[in-house]
Amino acid sequence: MANDMARRKRGVSGKGKAIAKTKASSSSKKLVKHAARKQPKKATTRRPERVVGPRVTVYAADHGLMTAFHHMQRASVVMSLMEKGSGKDLRALLKRGVKLYHKAVEDDAKNKFVLRAIGVLRAAEHLSMAGLYAAREKHRQKVTAPTPEWLAKVIAQTDSRLEQIEHQERGKGPDLFPVTLELLRQAQNPKLHAHLAFELAMAADALCFALENGL
Repeated sequence: MANDMARRKRGVSGKGKAIAKTKASSSSKKLVKHAARKQPKKATTRRPERVVGPRVTVYAADHGLMTAFHHMQRASVVMSLMEKGSGKDLRALLKRGVKLYHKAVEDDAKNKFVLRAIGVLRAAEHLSMAGLYAAREKHRQKVTAPTPEWLAKVIAQTDSRLEQIEHQERGKGPDLFPVTLELLRQAQNPKLHAHLAFELAMAADALCFALENGL
């Protein structure tokens, strides 16, 4: 275990505190492989829930279901191109996102379900694209990618957000926090071409968004 932790710390090159101090679960590694601050809650006697700001509330009510729907459809279409029998964990993630979408519809688009659905389904879309990139590597154009300085910023910002919610109470179901950390770690791999690293980083950003909203 000590050797594993040492390897992980070397992998992140000291960039992210949350990435460096949390070990990814085996399910998170499988998922990646097959991929092929709002205002603080006021004191209350009830179980605390995340407070959603006015701007996010309007977004969820007016555009949330449509956004989640589009991510769901794109993920499904791309995943249909993957080899039969592959991406078991990825398909499970899509299924979880679909359940959240149905819950949002049943509950008249309550924000907590809409926003969680958006995050999970957007992650499924990016990971399905990553799966296609990995599976179709031989068809990749042999050109030099531009220096992805902005990608490093996305990774750093997402890692900072994860550090803030690491100990936040989360909902039922498999915990996607370690999955998100693993995605960020792999997105930093210098051997990955720009598009694959982009898909992994954006999937991490999407899952972080869902986690921030209580997933």
